[in-house]
Amino acid sequence: MEMKNVNVGLFGHIDHGKTQLAKQLTEIASTSALDKPKESKKRGITIDLGFSSFILDRYRITLVDAPGHSELIRTAIGAGNIIDVALLVVDAKEGPKTQTGEHLLVLDLLNIPTIVVINKIDVASDEEINRTEMFMKQILNSTMNLKNSKIIKISAKTGEGIEELKKELKNLLDSLDIKREVDSYLKMPIDHAFKIKGVGTVVTGTIHKGKVEVGDNLRILPINHEVKVKSIQCFKQEVSMAYAGDRVGISLIGVEPESLFRGCILTSENTKLKVVDKFIAKIKVLELFKYNLAPKMKVHINVGLLTVPATIIPYKIEEINDKEEPIILEEIKGGDSCYCIFKLEERVVVDENDKILIMRLDLPPTTLRICGFGEVVSFDEVEVKKIVVKEGRVIKKKDKTYIEGLASSKTAGEKLIGEKVYIPDKNVWGVIKGTFGTKGALIAEFDGEVSGGEKVVLKRVRKWG
Repeated sequence: MEMKNVNVGLFGHIDHGKTQLAKQLTEIASTSALDKPKESKKRGITIDLGFSSFILDRYRITLVDAPGHSELIRTAIGAGNIIDVALLVVDAKEGPKTQTGEHLLVLDLLNIPTIVVINKIDVASDEEINRTEMFMKQILNSTMNLKNSKIIKISAKTGEGIEELKKELKNLLDSLDIKREVDSYLKMPIDHAFKIKGVGTVVTGTIHKGKVEVGDNLRILPINHEVKVKSIQCFKQEVSMAYAGDRVGISLIGVEPESLFRGCILTSENTKLKVVDKFIAKIKVLELFKYNLAPKMKVHINVGLLTVPATIIPYKIEEINDKEEPIILEEIKGGDSCYCIFKLEERVVVDENDKILIMRLDLPPTTLRICGFGEVVSFDEVEVKKIVVKEGRVIKKKDKTYIEGLASSKTAGEKLIGEKVYIPDKNVWGVIKGTFGTKGALIAEFDGEVSGGEKVVLKRVRKWG
């Protein structure tokens, strides 16, 4: 029977008992799990994602936990492609909090299969337990992907319900077809880095895609450091190779722990990762989001395992006079989808198709601060335009047909030669061919009948901003 490495995220409000549940489930505790490692007292990066693991049937499960609320959301977004299942922990007595809702929302957006775990049933009354269960059913019903999630009641303190939870977790894993991107370039965000006597620099992380072998020459972005793999450990065992989805410790030659920081990624020479402070994403604003977003607004975005302040420029592709143009959107609100340029305040390592989450951290924590989500689509330069609309009228006099009101003088009119105009009432198009007189009247050729008096529209694009 081949063991399958899977990653299970622990989510839920800070005091609802995630750590206690991890203690109940785990057999091997690894880096920084359940308590602080000695290394974190030294310099170098430690990101306090707790990791601990246990065996369940043919699965070797790594539990991924994070201390803070925003930390958890970052983990979900940054590691969404390798978190296979989530356990969302809710206190039976207290019921769901704003954060519980935000976590569920993110899990739903990323479509991560979830089991809701109602904890602390040893200290809650039946009435409280039932009320919490009812609440959670209502919240699950409002999701897109998680409507049929199982709800399990446990006490992490006494161990009641743990066996049932393990059984449901196994059933859920059995029902999934877990695919890893093994044949890709290597991508492993580094979450801890420290020195071990006699071994040298060790970094730990979960491999998001690709594979790594002892002897590989790799690089660390964004610092662009070249390193060599000396040894690899996976679940306390020396291995010669590790693959996407595996949680590993790697001993590296060519880098000191002090030069590594949050946001560093270990990658291969053929990487497609980019270090940028600007990118384009296709985004959707959440239906539930009550506020509007506008050009040049400051937001925070979660990308990779970082949260970075950014300025947004939302736009849509519109066909103007037979040409597709990126046109600025003056505001976007709940339910809207569009493209968006993000200008970041610092350079980050970004992968095409990376998922991003847009947040308004200036709003109070009791309200929903997640405004929307999206996917990185391009690193190209885009010059956003605005539409300038002018209206005129068709005049018919004797044998002449001309347009008035689009230009104020002959000189202004000459600049419009070749532009397209449109008569909305008749769905007739025309092209400006020349000027007539000194007052800016224009001669146009139409592809349909005009009788005089019709409204004419001239749409042009101008550089925005």
